[in-house]
Amino acid sequence: MTLRDTFQTSLFCLLFGFILLGCSDKKSFTLDKDDIRFVGFYSDYLLLSGVPGEKETVALKSPDSAECNDLLLRHALTRESLNRKTEAYKQNPELWREVLLQVRESLRKKSVTGQ
Repeated sequence: MTLRDTFQTSLFCLLFGFILLGCSDKKSFTLDKDDIRFVGFYSDYLLLSGVPGEKETVALKSPDSAECNDLLLRHALTRESLNRKTEAYKQNPELWREVLLQVRESLRKKSVTGQ
């Protein structure tokens, strides 16, 4: 076996290994209807709190109980379902990351449309 053959074999093995890594089981999370409701609730909560869409500086405020109740009703959530979802997100950081990405997208869309 020549040096060229050894190099080609090594390169083939390396390429094959990368292909196998690319085909590995990647966990893709699909958000259920409660996750989608949570995304809407949380993005509205952040906007109500004064979290800016972009690099604005705004004084943050804590929404009162009535405002929180209104948001829960608007997004068809109960306090129990909200607590259940937050516990699920604590147990599954990858799912929480996906929810936060959706919240970020929602905030971006709302800041563009001015809602």
